[in-house]
Amino acid sequence: RIDLKAAYLVSRVRVIIYGGFGQNVNVHVGNSVTNNGLNNHICGSPSYDYNTEYHAIWKDVSCSPPVWGKYIVFQRIVNNSFLEVCQVAFNYELGIVIFDGSTDVE
Repeated sequence: RIDLKAAYLVSRVRVIIYGGFGQNVNVHVGNSVTNNGLNNHICGSPSYDYNTEYHAIWKDVSCSPPVWGKYIVFQRIVNNSFLEVCQVAFNYELGIVIFDGSTDVE
């Protein structure tokens, strides 16, 4: 779960997931931490670009219509698996924000 520290009108989330395990991930955006944020809106229609050199997937997910949210939550939907997120960027009404390992991630 990423705490954006303020609510943004999120229109797209791009996440770079190491190891190519991104095919089975839901992206939730919203203001609630109830149920670890999994009750928030699920942004849909993901597209994938697989980078074989670095064994990473760049997952772009559109939030249409855009969703107000303070939290971006990634839910791995395959049992007994892990998720290694390398970088997250999101588009919002006035621009783009990029997060990497220096950002507070819960």
